[in-house]
Amino acid sequence: MRTPIAAAGLVALGVLLMANPLFLPVAVGEPNPAYTHTVQPVGEGSVAGIESPATGVENGSDGGSESNASDAVVAYADLDPDARAAFDRARDAPEGGFGVESPDERVDSLSYPADPTLGDGLLIVERDGERYEFWTRTVEREPGAVVAQRVLLQPVAFLVGFLAVVAGAAVGLREQLAGE
Repeated sequence: MRTPIAAAGLVALGVLLMANPLFLPVAVGEPNPAYTHTVQPVGEGSVAGIESPATGVENGSDGGSESNASDAVVAYADLDPDARAAFDRARDAPEGGFGVESPDERVDSLSYPADPTLGDGLLIVERDGERYEFWTRTVEREPGAVVAQRVLLQPVAFLVGFLAVVAGAAVGLREQLAGE
C-alpha cells in the first residue's frame, strides 16, 4: 500500500519541479539599465538600409526614397562635442562600442531608447567620406538573483523533477512487476 503512495508522491513532486518556469524566477528588485554606444560602418545589409557613400543609393530602393536616406545622414562636425567624443570612443573600441552604467554618464544630446529607430537612437554619421551607424540604446539587465535563478536553480530543479518522475515510474512498475 505504501509503494503506490510513494510512486504517486514522486511523480507529483517531479511534475511540480519540472513546472518551475511557471513560478520562477521571482522578480527581485528593479532591472539595472545600461546605456550602450555602438558604431559600425554602413554597407550592404546594414540595418539603416543605406549603402556606402560611393554609390549613394539606398538598398532595395528604386531611387524614390533616396532623399529620406540622405536626410538621416549627420555630418560628424555637426555632432555635439560630447556626441563626437562618444562616437570616437565607440568607433575606436575593439568591440565596436562601449557601455555606461550611470544615467549621468550619458550624452545629453543623444537619445537612448530601448528599441532604436533611424533618427531616434540610430544616427548615420558621415566622417571623412565614410558613413557609420551610430547606435545608442538602453539595455535592461536583470538583477543577479534573477540570473542565478535562470542559470542555476531552474535547470537543476527541472533535472531533479525529471529524475523524480522517472523514479516514481520505476517504483510503480517495480511494484506491479513484483505483484505478478
